[in-house]
Amino acid sequence: MLKLVYVGGLGMMAGPAAIHLTPAESAQVLRVHDRGNPGKQRDRFREVWREHGAELVPTFEQLIGDGAIDGVVICAGKNGDDLPLVTQLSGLLAQRCMKKSFILHLSTVSASFVEAAVLFCAEQGVDYVNYPLTGGPLGAMLGGGEPKGMLILASGEEKIYKRLLPTLEKLGHPRHFGSSPTAGAITKLIGQHLVFNGLVGISTATALHTNQLNEGVLGGELQGEYLGFLNGGAGGTRQWDVSMKRGVEEDAWNVGFYIRHAVVDAIYAAQLAIDAGLPRFAIQSVINVAFAFSYVLERYPDQTLATHAVVREMTQSNAASLDRFMESKGAYAGTAKESLAACIETLPERVKETVVAELSLEYFQDGAGSQ
Repeated sequence: MLKLVYVGGLGMMAGPAAIHLTPAESAQVLRVHDRGNPGKQRDRFREVWREHGAELVPTFEQLIGDGAIDGVVICAGKNGDDLPLVTQLSGLLAQRCMKKSFILHLSTVSASFVEAAVLFCAEQGVDYVNYPLTGGPLGAMLGGGEPKGMLILASGEEKIYKRLLPTLEKLGHPRHFGSSPTAGAITKLIGQHLVFNGLVGISTATALHTNQLNEGVLGGELQGEYLGFLNGGAGGTRQWDVSMKRGVEEDAWNVGFYIRHAVVDAIYAAQLAIDAGLPRFAIQSVINVAFAFSYVLERYPDQTLATHAVVREMTQSNAASLDRFMESKGAYAGTAKESLAACIETLPERVKETVVAELSLEYFQDGAGSQ
């Protein structure tokens, strides 16, 4: 049985692990990092982790303890958030663990992050794998026992994957995409191209129906019925079922994939397409989505909104303001790389700090040296 500790275990994606891993059969989580932030959902996860048998601890030193563990699970943020976590934790694992340990990183980060993290952790004598999750909070709650549970996109050394597989199968539906350490991260970002282009499609359809056939009114039973029917055709997208449906039928714009997280994923997805040499038209659509997300963040700084809320900025009364923002900020100027850089500059500082679009080993080494 694996002995694990968790960072990010009170979040919506990793918190349900407390339920799925109880009783402890494939893995025992000994400790969970807890910074003490308030919240009803966090309190619920605190309760179920204690039922699992885990101790809640406030520091990484206490988390690693005497080093009698197999590895650390991290499910926290993006590149900028997780870089210091990986550097600190790999150092503690190297110092305290008598046998070789691992970091299982479940966050969505860029491929360059994964490449650098593998090299940095190897220097510490620690194995690192990135298995990003997809399926949202609902998928995380369903786990591996339900068909619609979250997907776990694994890659890298197969020996580690097989060792982790019994535990992964409790959490969701894992699949190994080969020996390349970055294949899981790349797969997640390929999926985000599907998500964001689907979002543009269903948002455009919703805005057109609002303007042309629904007397300028966004939402309501008739619009829900219309779009539900249309989505059953050849142009259908899961973005109707998992996001836009809630907004149109329930006026719920703050439930789902939060824009402050999605905008970073869109930037990573666009960067992947640039690095892969795709044509501009295939890249620009995702850059445009990132600009639209940035506009929403700027316009509603005190609200937590989900991705489908962009449709509210696409109706007749708001569309011109969104156009002015994108045109003035450089959405269509220069190369795709320059357009993406311009988008990053529009982000609120708290979000921009998490991006760090391109990483190298030196970033990790510098981060470790500053601790």
